[in-house]
Amino acid sequence: MLSSRMLDWNLLGFDFYHILNWFWIYSFIGWIWESSFISLKSHKLVNRGFVSGPVLTIYGCGAVSVYLFLKPFDYSFIALYFGGAVVATVLEYVTGTLMEAIFHTNWWDYSDKKFNFQGKICLESSIAWGFFTLILFYMLQPIVDWIVSLYPRRYGEAAINLITMVYCVDFGMSSFVAFQIKDKLANLDKTWDEFLEYLQNSRLAEMAAAVKSRTTALYHETSAERILAYFEDRKERLSDYLDRFIDESSDKKEFLLERKDDYLEKFDHFINTLAKNQKSLDRITKRYIKAYPHLGLSKRFKRREKEDSEK
Repeated sequence: MLSSRMLDWNLLGFDFYHILNWFWIYSFIGWIWESSFISLKSHKLVNRGFVSGPVLTIYGCGAVSVYLFLKPFDYSFIALYFGGAVVATVLEYVTGTLMEAIFHTNWWDYSDKKFNFQGKICLESSIAWGFFTLILFYMLQPIVDWIVSLYPRRYGEAAINLITMVYCVDFGMSSFVAFQIKDKLANLDKTWDEFLEYLQNSRLAEMAAAVKSRTTALYHETSAERILAYFEDRKERLSDYLDRFIDESSDKKEFLLERKDDYLEKFDHFINTLAKNQKSLDRITKRYIKAYPHLGLSKRFKRREKEDSEK
């Protein structure tokens, strides 16, 4: 429990009572922004965030940090823009690095963006953070201050304690799942890679490329039923493809006829194993996979696992 005396402690000219109020309000605003953006982009409702509750604390940390550090420079439009871009970018990089080190996974990836660094930050996002800082100082902070002034302090203190306690429980449950997620992702990756490797090493390398390009989007599909339905349709197309391929390859016809059943059997094994892995995912893991399209094992962890297996 946070007592009134603790909430009176001062940091950079502001008491903890106001700082924590701002933190939770901005965390909620960040959750609304991110969840709405990802939902519109993916055409389905997505609960974005590390915890299950409606807060994204990286936004709360970012907004409060930017405001506290840059408040002395609020007289300068330029100082706020560039200062906000730097502070938010550093926070984003530190958060991404810590989550990779702790959970051995990447939760976002800017590798496809120009001027990115390790896929954790990029110039495009840094530019956006600068504009968000201006919006924070000139639009959001006055509104947030007004919201905090609407309720008596005793209610605000009770709300801070309640929200903080609920968040700690939610964070503990989410962390427990996140610590195990690398193993679950590793199982999915292994099944996926084994199948594609089998096709690549066979005489159907061209088909392997087609299968991979068409099914990559399904990697983050959490419904085992949808995966099975999709691949059952692909199995029929695969069979037709093999028949056409056999007819066009007179010199390999006998060999391919013998291997057709083997290919189809491998395909069945792949989709059944993938569906089994997907069914074994818990609710929080499924939400993570849906909410973070780039969620995957970190390259550093994959490299280390490969080195260990070769010893």
